[in-house]
Order: sequence, then C-alpha cells, then structure tokens
Amino acid sequence: MATPPHREKDALPLKASIVVSLAVAATIGLADVAYVLSVAGGDIGGRLLAVLPIYFIAAFVAAQFVFWLLRAVVGAFLLLDMRGHAVLTGLTFLAAGLLHYAESTGVQDLVRQQAAPGGSCPQGMACAPLPDADRLGDADPAARRDAAARARLDAGLFALLLRDTDPAVRAALARRADLPEELLERLAGDRHPAVRAAVAESPRLSDAALTRLAFDRDAAVRLAVARNRHAPPTALDILASHDDAELRLLVAEHPRASEPVLVRLLDGSGDRAERLAQEKLGNRPAR
Repeated sequence: MATPPHREKDALPLKASIVVSLAVAATIGLADVAYVLSVAGGDIGGRLLAVLPIYFIAAFVAAQFVFWLLRAVVGAFLLLDMRGHAVLTGLTFLAAGLLHYAESTGVQDLVRQQAAPGGSCPQGMACAPLPDADRLGDADPAARRDAAARARLDAGLFALLLRDTDPAVRAALARRADLPEELLERLAGDRHPAVRAAVAESPRLSDAALTRLAFDRDAAVRLAVARNRHAPPTALDILASHDDAELRLLVAEHPRASEPVLVRLLDGSGDRAERLAQEKLGNRPAR
C-alpha cells in the first residue's frame, strides 16, 4: 500500500508566498490609484500625487506585517497549502483595502467638491471664472497665485495648485476658506515655512495639526500658531516654553491659554507675558 505524500510537500514555499502577497497588495494599490484618478481627474502626475492619501501605503505595510505574523503562527500548525495561503492572503489585504477606503476622507471631500456646479468659491468672495487646467499650468507664477487666491476651483485645480512649485501659490491656496480639510492638513507638512505659516493661520485646522506646527523649527510658523485664536492649550503649552518675548506675549493673551499654560510663563523673567499671566491667574476664581 502506497504511503500518502506528506502534507508538508504541499505547503507554499517562502518565495512563492512573497510573490503572492505582493501581487495581491499591488492589485489593491492599483485599484486605489484608478479610483483616485477617476475622482480627481488628470493623468498620473502632480494631481495624482496631490490627492492620493499617503496612508494607503501605511495600510499595506501593516497588512504585510499582519500577514507574515499570521503565516508564522497559523502556518506552523496548518502547513499552508496554496488554497489556504490564498485565503489568508486575500482576507488580510482585503481588510487593508476596506480600511483604506473607509478612511479616504480626502478623496470623499474631493468627490463632493467636484460635484459642486461651476467649481468652489469661498463664501462672500466674488471669484473669477473657473480657469482651464492646461492654461493655468502654463501660466506665470503671478497668475497662478491669483487663481489660487480668487478663482473658482474644482477638485482637479485644487490638486494641481497643491503641487505648484511656487510656495507663494501653495500659501495662497492654504488661506482659502473652501480648501478641503484633507488638503489643508497635507499642506501643514509642506517643505516651505511660508506655506506652513499660512496653514497655521487657518481656523479650520485641527488641534492635532496645530500642535504639530507648534514644534516647527521656523519662528514665523510658531508665531502664526500663537496668533490663531483656535490654537489648543496643547499647542500653547509648547509655545510657552520658548524665550521669544513676542511669542510668549501672544500665548499670555490667547483666549485658550489654560492655567497650566499661564503657570509655565511664570519663569521669573518679569516680562510683559509673565505679568499678564500673573494678572490672569490672580483674577481666576479659587477652586
């Protein structure tokens, strides 16, 4: 009687496992790229890079780690064959794809923006007509800055200007009240301090983003955070630790300066910020 082949021979080799898992990840990634392009319009260039959420990469990196962990734990007992490996790989990366789709708030914002007839315009502003994307891309920096500040923009134009090489254009875009919040958050990480300072002025920026900008190495960005009336106490606490007199005074005058923030300003320097902090603390009701 013939001895049945050992199941271990059916287990998927390591090299094949890598190829299969990467192929599944690439398929989901390409599907995501196609979806973003269908939303934002344009070709695979600056527009795609502007609207493609960076966290989809993180989702698939996480999926790779989860998959290899499962393979190491489950595979040691089940000796995964081709079918079992395919099921495990598919479920892992399907979960990553669904997670990314659910969290694609930036793409969803662009969908709603694109649906607006005639493009978007900040409330109360008399915007110029919707410019042509090709002509705008070839225009001089002054024209692009003007469009970023005062023209009607649709999703494709928002994405185009977000990738503009001129930081003044990106700064003008950051000051628009109708810029989708996902794109505003992306500009908070811009490489140029003038753009980050413009973002820090926005009353729509999240507390988390303002707190990150409070750590910025550029003094103008930190001052912009301090002047923002919506800056959270966490950001003000960071700013209060600096020795810049103007920055400290802005923190002391800030309406959201909490008691711990004001106490941090009491460093014995005797400057206006410390005197104002003492005055505010003295006027607060006893607990």
